[in-house]
Amino acid sequence: MAGESPPEILVCDTSFVSRLPALRVDSDRFAHWDDEVVARIDRAILAISVVTLAEIRFGYKKACWGQARIDESEHRLASFLHIPLDEPDLDEWASLRDYSRRKGCQAGDNDLWIASTANTRNFPLVTCDKDHDRLDDHMRVPVIYLPPHP
Repeated sequence: MAGESPPEILVCDTSFVSRLPALRVDSDRFAHWDDEVVARIDRAILAISVVTLAEIRFGYKKACWGQARIDESEHRLASFLHIPLDEPDLDEWASLRDYSRRKGCQAGDNDLWIASTANTRNFPLVTCDKDHDRLDDHMRVPVIYLPPHP
């Protein structure tokens, strides 16, 4: 429609992406999520860093998933916009890592890569992981926190 703004792009971290299949099967487990935030996510283009892709693929190996389950997951992951790492991400990761170290919170490297991907592209970050709270002062984008099942 004319005058309609393009959909928002949201970077989804691994904690959120890994919960999506359960959301589709048992939405009651996520009834505590704010309806407006869920509607925002539903309207958005969902993106993932290649780091999230790597973490999920490691999960397949660690859990010894069978090929059918892997194929199903890969099909779901194909629906996300995949964001590669590039030079600005490297610099942003270093900045976030330094900030994390100086603050004494020692955020995980993968969380820092995902946060740097969101920051460099100016896309909000969707997470179910409180680890990103420790970076909040250094994040230039909104962090949309969806708490796991209470």
